[in-house]
Amino acid sequence: MNTAATDRKSHVFDQPDSFGWLSIALHWLSAAIVIAMWVIGQNISVQPDGSPDFFRELHVILGLGAWVLLAGRIAWRLRVAHPHSAGISDRTHRFARAFHYGMLAFLSLLIVSGPVAAWADAASTVATSAQTVHRYAGNALFVLVLLHVLGALKHVMFHQDDSLVRMLWPKR
Repeated sequence: MNTAATDRKSHVFDQPDSFGWLSIALHWLSAAIVIAMWVIGQNISVQPDGSPDFFRELHVILGLGAWVLLAGRIAWRLRVAHPHSAGISDRTHRFARAFHYGMLAFLSLLIVSGPVAAWADAASTVATSAQTVHRYAGNALFVLVLLHVLGALKHVMFHQDDSLVRMLWPKR
């Protein structure tokens, strides 16, 4: 058995107590996309002179470009269990997992409602409803992301566990 190949593979995929490179990459790429999309989305009503739909078009183009990645992120996390962090109780682990699934649920609403809002007839009830769902889901996800970041900082500052480190580098 090739232990070097097995060791490399164990770093790519999640292990019971560690995120792998695939989860880490999906996490940080998704975070960057979600933050950029939220900032651009918040500025849709503030357009530069001479380009009335610049931020809207940028938001739609980035959203469509990121759709497969974000859908893949959701599918990956639903398929692969959350690794259990050392020193975290089962109750805390279940809460963190439920919180992550909440973020994925709002992300799912965004990647469905965004294209519906963009492609439906602008004057239709479907477009209006999709825009409303998209706006509220985006703001809800923003709040959850802030709480997620604060939770990670809490673990670093008060618990001094490996919660943040394990999203930066796979455990050896």
